[in-house]
Amino acid sequence: MTFQRARKKEQIEDRKKEILVAADRLFNEGGLEDVTFSRIAKDVSFTRQTIYTYYHTREEVLLALLGAKLEEFYGSLHTMFPDGKLLTRKEFCKCVARHFIAHKETLRLFALRHTVLEENVRYENLVAFNRIMLKIFPTVKNILRQQCPGTDDTTFDTFTFTMISYFASIYPILAPHPNQLKAIFEAVGAEVTMTPEECLEASIGLMTAALKFKKEE
Repeated sequence: MTFQRARKKEQIEDRKKEILVAADRLFNEGGLEDVTFSRIAKDVSFTRQTIYTYYHTREEVLLALLGAKLEEFYGSLHTMFPDGKLLTRKEFCKCVARHFIAHKETLRLFALRHTVLEENVRYENLVAFNRIMLKIFPTVKNILRQQCPGTDDTTFDTFTFTMISYFASIYPILAPHPNQLKAIFEAVGAEVTMTPEECLEASIGLMTAALKFKKEE
């Protein structure tokens, strides 16, 4: 392999993307412990030492990967809620639940945000990530203004803050460990009959209680 130093902005961004693609594959196939610089280096077109030029730790790589996934998540929200299409509360909750299910791997990574991903990263990386994450506020607000024009902005912001906290706890609902399910059934003395999608819809329904949907007026 002939090594060439990346000098142009486009070359640097291409290398970062290459690193994130490799990390994404490793995380999806084996989980957190499989994401190492040694394994990433086997998937990219440059040396392991070069990876340190862009990211100092595994956590920085995964936080950047989560940021990229959130950008995709926000972008696809616009496709789900096109201008002019009004929904009832039930329809809205179903769409959001399905969107979560379609982005299960993003939820899996987001569940590690506070406990792992933000523990060993440089301050500037945290700032960059939070700038991406906070894009959710104008994104959601624009959608809700169309669906619920009679609701005030404070209520929209409260809903979004609640959703950010909820976002981190969704993955275990979608992918519970078999022993966890068995333990829950034994603890309550019966099997839970709700599907993960139904559970998500019901919980989102509770969070949207203060929103006034135009289609239901």
